[in-house]
Amino acid sequence: MKILIVDDDAVSRMILQRFLAAYGDCVCAEHGPEGMALFGAALESGEPFELVCMDIQMPGMSGPEALARMREQERQAGVTPGREIKAVMVTCHDDVKNVCASFFQGQATCYLTKPLSQDVLVETLRREKIIP
Repeated sequence: MKILIVDDDAVSRMILQRFLAAYGDCVCAEHGPEGMALFGAALESGEPFELVCMDIQMPGMSGPEALARMREQERQAGVTPGREIKAVMVTCHDDVKNVCASFFQGQATCYLTKPLSQDVLVETLRREKIIP
């Protein structure tokens, strides 16, 4: 599996990468525009990411905004509905407004709160049928 991690916090990126390395190749980005560029390049190359884990609150461009733009890139590339990238949004707050924006604006698959637990992450990915 090809995994994109987008988080402005270096420690969070490192933790996610460590937790997810057993499930696929991880590529990290520090902010939304960088994540979108990596996502777009992978989509164009014919080797798209299968999972994105993205922080909800990032400076410059929020996670929901970046994910909505990724969804638009998928539509423009002709990705069949139901075959889009799975998106796990990560937040340090159990903030209903931002979590709802992630689901409605960016069509997120699910969300997790920080601090992240490997057990909860793996359980969530299994429940969502992202990993076996």
